[in-house]
Amino acid sequence: MSSFMGIELGIRALRAFQIGLETTGHNVANVNTPGYTRRRVRFANTPEFALSPQLRLGTGVMAQSIQRLRDMMLEQRVNTNAGDLARWSALSESLSAIEGLFNEPGEQGINAKLNALFNAFEELATRPDSLAARQQVLQAARSLTETLRTLHRNLTTLESQIQSQAVGTIEQANQLAQQLARLNEQIRAAHSSGAEAGDLLDQRDRLIGQLSELIGARAHYNNDGSVMLFVDGHTLVQDGAAFPLPTTIDLANRALDSTPTDIRIQSGQLRGLMDSLAQLQGYRADLNTFASTLITQVNAIHSTGYGLDGNTGYLFFSGTDASNIDLHPDVSDPMRIAASAVAGAPGNNGIALALANLRNAPQASLGGQSLTQFYRALVGRLGNDAQVSRNRAETQQLTVEHLHHLRESVSGVSLDEEAANLVRFQRSYQAAAKMVSTFDSLLQDLLQFVAPR
Repeated sequence: MSSFMGIELGIRALRAFQIGLETTGHNVANVNTPGYTRRRVRFANTPEFALSPQLRLGTGVMAQSIQRLRDMMLEQRVNTNAGDLARWSALSESLSAIEGLFNEPGEQGINAKLNALFNAFEELATRPDSLAARQQVLQAARSLTETLRTLHRNLTTLESQIQSQAVGTIEQANQLAQQLARLNEQIRAAHSSGAEAGDLLDQRDRLIGQLSELIGARAHYNNDGSVMLFVDGHTLVQDGAAFPLPTTIDLANRALDSTPTDIRIQSGQLRGLMDSLAQLQGYRADLNTFASTLITQVNAIHSTGYGLDGNTGYLFFSGTDASNIDLHPDVSDPMRIAASAVAGAPGNNGIALALANLRNAPQASLGGQSLTQFYRALVGRLGNDAQVSRNRAETQQLTVEHLHHLRESVSGVSLDEEAANLVRFQRSYQAAAKMVSTFDSLLQDLLQFVAPR
């Protein structure tokens, strides 16, 4: 091997180990960067030099490529499970908020207010000619109607907030899809030119992860590093183009209105918000059924009774459901509250007893349940739904944490490992520098030997 070849071999080694040092330094610098993927230099020997058919000399080493240490199958599992976690977390959060609005069990909840009204009717039955007992009935009824209206109003407000959040989620997903489409172009350009695109690929994977959490998107990876992104077969991103999702929600099918077919949302935060809206509307519908039955049944009984003023036909409640239930103007005067089933008999308690017995009376409109049973079943169903969603979210959280740990073991930066690599590349660099120095010294000696004297 000539001294010139030896120097060239050493310079190649210096370049390769310099890249190793720089790559290791890049890893260390990004140890706390979210979504960063550890890099590793792939070294390869350079082509041999043939002195003769029987004698071939090695020419050194080169940094062939810089690898991102990423397990793409594991990455897809992470994204799929992260989408499911976002779904159950969104639903759990919404149901917890709904539970807070119902405020059960509690003194200010509807169940307590309903019991207070029936207790007041029972008290009126023991004192059918008492004005004070009638005032107690009015007070209990007024408190119940106010609580029903407030709950209905708060549920409607929460529905509007969740609806806005769902639309915001779609809009955010569309923005991220546009970013991913632009990134696709940059990645393809880098791939075509042979440039290192590790940081661009990290950005790509972060965007895919976000879109998986938002809408349950699925990715198909192309050989050039770009991706195609799908939601229920709908192409969201292809090459450098993004195809935005519509913001009109078909709640019954958990889908987005689109042509020619709707786009069903199976996972992600958006699915959780859709489930939240559907369940909230179901609870509110049951609340309205409860209030409507209460209005109808109390009025049907009360209107046949007689007040202390001797008149009959008075309605007790006004309104049609929980949104507008109130005390009827007919009973603005406590004297008009009916307790007697017989005209001219203020001591009769037939109507008061009938009203009190509504507490446990089966109602056809409630599927054969009483008012008390129906409302308690509603609260019980809400509590069960909330607990199920919390359990699913907690279980999914454990799964995602496990997958993140696996991903970190593959793609995360270990400072101990990088420190060892720094020492290894530093010593390799020093050895290569020593080799260059040695060949240079030999070359100087040779030049002095052959120089004319």
